[in-house]
Amino acid sequence: MTPYVELSSDGLATIHAPGATDGVTPGTYVAQAGIEGWESAPDLKTDSTERQTGDGTHDVSVSEIRYSSRTLTCHLVCRGASRADVMARVLALKALCHRRVRVRVVDGGLDRWCDGRCRPESVATWSGRTCAVTLTVVCDRPALLSTTPSIGTMVPATGDGGGLVFDAVASGSDTLRVLHWPLSFGAGALRSGNVCTLHNSGTIPADVVITAAGDMPGGIAVTDTSTGRQLAYGQEVTWSGLTMDSRTRTATVQGVDVSRSLTARGFPTVPAGGSITLSLQASGTGTVTATCHDTYI
Repeated sequence: MTPYVELSSDGLATIHAPGATDGVTPGTYVAQAGIEGWESAPDLKTDSTERQTGDGTHDVSVSEIRYSSRTLTCHLVCRGASRADVMARVLALKALCHRRVRVRVVDGGLDRWCDGRCRPESVATWSGRTCAVTLTVVCDRPALLSTTPSIGTMVPATGDGGGLVFDAVASGSDTLRVLHWPLSFGAGALRSGNVCTLHNSGTIPADVVITAAGDMPGGIAVTDTSTGRQLAYGQEVTWSGLTMDSRTRTATVQGVDVSRSLTARGFPTVPAGGSITLSLQASGTGTVTATCHDTYI
């Protein structure tokens, strides 16, 4: 497969830029210089303290090793059948300003992305049917994430009693289970078990996002079965939805921070090249979904 880059932002058409070009066909392409800062790790931001006696500095623990934001420099070429066509492609890149931009790179069997803020800079050429553009993207979160996530689903052990979980529709104070015809299971039917396993093929630990919706009056608790660490929310979970994020270490309901209602803060992470199994403790009905991405630095 030919490597390619995709640049996207909400409300704009995705810009697809392959890496190979015949030098004639109109389009936006990745130049020979490629993308600087993609495969390299960002700068370290961990400070060290010199030893007063003895050589070197004091040891830095693994938990203190941190990296700065990632800066990407994308070297692109806009080619068109006319000068107007070239400028239209340049303006499409400039439209990414004042927006959050997703850079997706597919190369060598890896499909990863990173979000950031961009600054396009074009070479001031006044003739010809090509224009070189350098796109600088500053990614606040330096991790590169896989496009395809690892997803696990759980339901309360007292909720459904086995079988598949279909769409749940709230109707007044009742919850109706609806089976649609013709049957459509999508990529896979939801499990009715109260455990799930997440995998991370990346090079650094992956953060986990846990979402819950349903009627769970006693709250929920999610336990990492390998470590015993537990993440628990002590208030009622409703169909409004609850989101708990390991990266921000917060809990939210419809965008409102409800972290004060967390009774245990053992936010799970998936080790590099490994997996974890999560167990749900809750009563009632509904679904709890855990999601992570292969994560690289």
